[in-house]
Amino acid sequence: MNSNSKVHQITRMAILVAIIFLLAFTPLGYLTIGPIAATTIQMPVIVGAVMMGPAAGAVLGFFFGLSAVIKVLTMPGADPFATLALAHAPLAYLAVCMGARILMGWLSGLLAAGLKKVPALDGGRSVIRCGAAGFVGSALNTVLYLGLLWALCAEVISSYYGVDLSGVGSLVMGTAWAAGVPEAVVSCVVVAAVCKALEKAPSLIRRMPA
Repeated sequence: MNSNSKVHQITRMAILVAIIFLLAFTPLGYLTIGPIAATTIQMPVIVGAVMMGPAAGAVLGFFFGLSAVIKVLTMPGADPFATLALAHAPLAYLAVCMGARILMGWLSGLLAAGLKKVPALDGGRSVIRCGAAGFVGSALNTVLYLGLLWALCAEVISSYYGVDLSGVGSLVMGTAWAAGVPEAVVSCVVVAAVCKALEKAPSLIRRMPA
C-alpha cells in the first residue's frame, strides 16, 4: 500500500470513527420504534467491516466500545446500569464493552468476506449480501454484549433490576429478543443501502489488509 492509499485509508477510517462518536453522544444513536429503542451505533462498524474487511471492522469495533466507556465516564446519568456496572465490576464491564464490539466488527467482516465468495450474491444481488451482513452483525452485537454481561456481570444485573440470579438469564434473553430483532432489521436496511451506494464509488472505501 503506497502512501496515498494509506492516507485515504486513514481518512476513511477517521470518518467512520467520527460517525460512531456522533451517534454515541447524540440521540441519533437510537431510533425509537414504538416502545423499543433500536441502537444504530453498530451500523458504521458493520459498514466498515463489509467494505474494508475484518481488520477494519475490529478497529471500528474498538472505537465503538471506547465511545461507550467514555460516555459512561463523562455522562454517568445517561446509562445508570452501565455506570453501576463500571463502578462495581470495572474490569468485567470493560471486557464486555470492548470485547463484544471488537468481536462483532471482526466477525461481521469475516461474514461479509465469506458471502462475497458466493456467486449468487454478486452484481445486483450484492445488496442481499450487505443486508445479511447488517442483520447478522447487529444480532452479533446484541448477543455478544448481553451474553458477556450475563456471564461476567450477572450479580450487577441482579442487583440493578431486583431479580434473583436464577432469573437473570430470562431477563437477558427477553431483552435480546425485544431490542435485538428491531435493531437487526433496521441495521439490515441501512447497511444494505449505504454499502450499495458506496459500491458505486469504490474509491471512497477500499479493503484494509487483514
